[in-house]
Amino acid sequence: MKKTLLVAAFALAGSIAFAQKPSAGNKTAEVNLNFQTGTAAVNYNLPAELRLRYFLSDNSAVRVRFGLGSTTDKKSVKSGTSDVVSDVTVKSGLGLTLTPGYEMHFEGTEKLSPYAGAQLGISLGGKASTEATNSATSAPTPNSIIDGANYKSTDGSTFGLSLGLMMGADYYIADGVFIGAEFGLGLFSMSSTSEGETVIKASSSANAVTTKIQKSSGSELFGVSTGGVRLGFVF
Repeated sequence: MKKTLLVAAFALAGSIAFAQKPSAGNKTAEVNLNFQTGTAAVNYNLPAELRLRYFLSDNSAVRVRFGLGSTTDKKSVKSGTSDVVSDVTVKSGLGLTLTPGYEMHFEGTEKLSPYAGAQLGISLGGKASTEATNSATSAPTPNSIIDGANYKSTDGSTFGLSLGLMMGADYYIADGVFIGAEFGLGLFSMSSTSEGETVIKASSSANAVTTKIQKSSGSELFGVSTGGVRLGFVF
């Protein structure tokens, strides 16, 4: 038994020692490791983003990131210490991101592959909404009650576009397996949200009051971002 464990340990050490970086024609797939602190020693959220790369040569690669996500948050609001007076549901809407890019890899070491590059980000967001029963008419998260009003606010769909530079490094811990980290510099970003609406109906009124939410847009120059820690595989 001891001999078997010793052989396995030497085999693992050998695979780590001779871990090879990818070369022309190789492909990689990566996910983010979303570790967070909390009541448990380590909390882990399932990744909502996948990144694929194709190496054009030993030191250059094209890549694309796919992201898909949607959240729903339901909660009950109390008036002081009394019973529940309002139920609130917040939905983010379905969001999709597509980010193609190009990487130039430098010499590094046998197992470390530093790189720099550029990427273009495209994002699409579905209509987000906030609904509340027995709510105040002035806020999505009510603090007071106005005649059992029902509140619903729906934002318009969104579109975003960004351009940025990035630098990072991959460290190959075994053949075909690596961990990596990345930092980004946003050069330009813009977003646009289409028209939405807010609808409020009190129980004492037969008619609902509808207010339009005007469409909006904005842009930003320069910004720093981090890509977190990634786990990847060569195939």
